[in-house]
Amino acid sequence: MTSYKDELMQSALQEVINIGGGNAATSLSALIGRRVNMEVPTLEWMEYEDVFRSIRAEDEVVKVVLMQLHGGEGLFLFVASPEDAQHLAAMMFPEDMEPTQELVDSAVSELVNILVNSFLNATMKLLDIHLSASVPVMTYDLFGSVLSSVYLEQEQYDSSILIMKNEFWSDGDKIEGSLYFVPKPEFLKELTNQLSR
Repeated sequence: MTSYKDELMQSALQEVINIGGGNAATSLSALIGRRVNMEVPTLEWMEYEDVFRSIRAEDEVVKVVLMQLHGGEGLFLFVASPEDAQHLAAMMFPEDMEPTQELVDSAVSELVNILVNSFLNATMKLLDIHLSASVPVMTYDLFGSVLSSVYLEQEQYDSSILIMKNEFWSDGDKIEGSLYFVPKPEFLKELTNQLSR
């Protein structure tokens, strides 16, 4: 374990995702016109094998929306099953509407755009730094392939990876999908140094 994977760092990052997730829930509520509640976000270091055992199977086909931070600090990754993506989109349209697949993908991408930018806005206020993200890009692939390629691209070569997960509820319905932040190692150190001051 490296020095930034300690209890102080965990506590500092937990505060960021609490604030970011709360902002995201408020924005999501405005988008779908219904009250949205957030579970306490989870943040932990996990071995790759544990991710595939406890979160999603390696060979599960998923829809993924990626948003890259413009400064190259890392990226956000939103993962949902095709069925859950359909359910998410349905919450954003009138009940009697049957959206095309193109509309579903567009709606989910916009939802992720709102979640990520709400998170970034909260982080910038907390840390007084500027962060911006690219437009969302959707892909359709195996969960294991997406996760491993993304972490390697972000120079995360450790056997353990940082998992950040927010869960939202609306009128008793769980809004399924996991939002991951995959930072470059140097940005994670910089971020935790600022949070620990």
